[in-house]
Amino acid sequence: MSTTQTGAPCLQKLDPQKRVNYTFGMVLGVDEFNQEATYLIGKDHSQYRLAHGYGTICGLQVSLSSDLEVQVSTGVAINPRGQEIRVRQKMCARLNDWLTANQSALQELYGKPPFPLSLCVVLAYRECPTDTVPVPGQPCRTQQDSMAASRIADSFQLQLCINSAPVSLSSPSLDAASLAGLCYAPAQAEEDAIRRFGKLLHRLRISDLPSSITEAQLLSLVRQLGVEAGVTGSPELSSPPYDDSPIDISTYDARDYLRSAFLVWVTEVRPTLTALAKGCNCSTPDEDSVLLADLDFTVGGAWQVVGNVNIDQSRRPYLLESRLLQEWLLNQGEGGGAAGSSVVAAGVFKFAAGKAVPAGPTVNGLSATAATPGSYFLSWGGAAPYSNPDVGSPPQISYIVKGTAMGAAPPDPAVSFQVVGFSNQGIQIAVTGTNPTGFMVEVSEIATS
Repeated sequence: MSTTQTGAPCLQKLDPQKRVNYTFGMVLGVDEFNQEATYLIGKDHSQYRLAHGYGTICGLQVSLSSDLEVQVSTGVAINPRGQEIRVRQKMCARLNDWLTANQSALQELYGKPPFPLSLCVVLAYRECPTDTVPVPGQPCRTQQDSMAASRIADSFQLQLCINSAPVSLSSPSLDAASLAGLCYAPAQAEEDAIRRFGKLLHRLRISDLPSSITEAQLLSLVRQLGVEAGVTGSPELSSPPYDDSPIDISTYDARDYLRSAFLVWVTEVRPTLTALAKGCNCSTPDEDSVLLADLDFTVGGAWQVVGNVNIDQSRRPYLLESRLLQEWLLNQGEGGGAAGSSVVAAGVFKFAAGKAVPAGPTVNGLSATAATPGSYFLSWGGAAPYSNPDVGSPPQISYIVKGTAMGAAPPDPAVSFQVVGFSNQGIQIAVTGTNPTGFMVEVSEIATS
């Protein structure tokens, strides 16, 4: 007596939202192991894609050698699906060889040369079955049919693609067969929208001035980012037109405005951007490639490059590590750099017996010593002591002085506060008018190095 049992692999569709519920006595087969791998791989892809984005992470620099060979250095990127792509050795492609190999397809699109051509360097994720091993099989199978790959290696494909959207074949003059060897630039709707959102955020100027737009108008501008990507409805009529002019946001409104703007981006705009191909919110697009660079040149009559080749990497999406962003944020409050400023001295002074006496605590020990009648030298110590800005050439440091003179109550004559200049003794200020009683002052330092 004998029995025969036939296995049916992949009885159920693999679902990245399901994991295997291991229970005692369960018979495990290929389907269960594939499902477990699908679940874990899907989590990695979602973390990369939804939490961080996509683009170049490290390396993958594009350059051109003297013999018109495009070279891509080693590196790592994340594609729009969240798949990690590793290039472990320098890769090369000769532009003239590519033109020769695709001559007929290019002629279908552009006609006979000379003509300008724009290509892009694209990196795509690929899988490579490897490490074949013998597996049990049906009777009368060949040796080749009894072998199967025991591993799947992460791999990649570097391509030179036409830097445009896929060409429509509606024209009868275009031959689909001759164009089959060409690929086209990957869509970057989300990347383009993110960059426009960054420019919008840069326009926001938080200050003590009243807000120049309402919260609803700001949210309309955020929704407009989706409209420009061609994935959402029409913008609200109340949305102000887009330009590069600053948008004033009051310090009292800033937190609520920004919270609402980010909420609209996350809940309304981004779901449509990340689901252009699948039509399901918050899924990842079907695109498996990442743009590395644009190449612009002229194709000559002999189907060879003539003139210079311009390499433009400005459209390349890339990701910065969290550690670098942390340091950037921590250094924002340090007042150094090209436009750093901070308050270094302040205090209130009353006049008594021809002297300016502090009326309470001062910042960094600010003092006011008599100079000429009615004027005083302001100087201080602390972490950033006073330094004469007129000594250096060009000056690396300067000060902004805000002061108010104090006098008797109206209708007595008014008094005034004036900055006279800088000297080695300090910042000379003058208090003029009839019977001044003192002054209050705040000094900010601007450092360029």
